[in-house]
Amino acid sequence: MSEIVPDAQELIDLDRSVRERFALKVHHAAQGECRLSATIDEGWLNGAGFLHGSVAYALMDSASAYACASQGVRGVTTNGNITYVKGANAGAELFASAEVVSQSRRVMSLKAEVMDHQGQLLAHGTFLFQLLER
Repeated sequence: MSEIVPDAQELIDLDRSVRERFALKVHHAAQGECRLSATIDEGWLNGAGFLHGSVAYALMDSASAYACASQGVRGVTTNGNITYVKGANAGAELFASAEVVSQSRRVMSLKAEVMDHQGQLLAHGTFLFQLLER
């Protein structure tokens, strides 16, 4: 089911420049989970002709931020640990998802992944967010 709760929508709206630069489409951000997608263009390829790892990181980081916001809190990334599994080419539609694993008063831990349109895992990782006072 697709749903975007108001707290997450507020951050998504504020994140306009990032969404536009990466052409992100947020499909779901509720109950500590987020799903988004982006289509890769040639500008995001590295010298070997594959998706630059920083793009996969950015997709997972954004999905994690929106999942965090869907819990009614905002946070900033203090650590991201990523494992790259497979490359992607220009034109590929990628799907990133993130899910809250745990939360304390000051930090939130999330897991995230990026898949291609065929459901193949491209990258996965964990993120730690420092929660911000509002």
